[in-house]
Amino acid sequence: MEKSDKSTVISHLDPRLVRRIRIYTVVMLVMLLVIIFEVLQGAYTIAWAAGGILIGLGIGTLVSRMYRLNWDEDTNQVIGRIDWIGGVILVCYLVFVFTRTHYLSYWIQGTPLLGLIFSLTAGTMLGRVLSTEHGIKKILKTWDILGIKNKPDKNEE
Repeated sequence: MEKSDKSTVISHLDPRLVRRIRIYTVVMLVMLLVIIFEVLQGAYTIAWAAGGILIGLGIGTLVSRMYRLNWDEDTNQVIGRIDWIGGVILVCYLVFVFTRTHYLSYWIQGTPLLGLIFSLTAGTMLGRVLSTEHGIKKILKTWDILGIKNKPDKNEE
């Protein structure tokens, strides 16, 4: 999406969905800054940080299904709702969030554990943002909102 299309796209999104994406992005950026700082200080290795982010990315992609994205005809907006599958995913995710430190502390302790937790959180938020953005683009293309589907491909010349 081009920058000029951004405000038009946001007008087709539920404000709660936009707020949720912004919160995930802020949390992800804060966690990434802490991770970068700790890696530069030598508290833990970049391999632990990258591994945690990659695992978190997978978890975030799975957890992003918690909110089912749909097009609401009444408001002409993309909305996210929790259905029963999303509720089950939410419960599993909450169990993971509250028990990950306990189970991970069997293998690593101290600062590397904190770094891994931050990396998992940053990766999870990144996965949720990317999956939600993908879902939004898919809905906007399906409903041919903003003429996304009809734009000529720049590679076809």
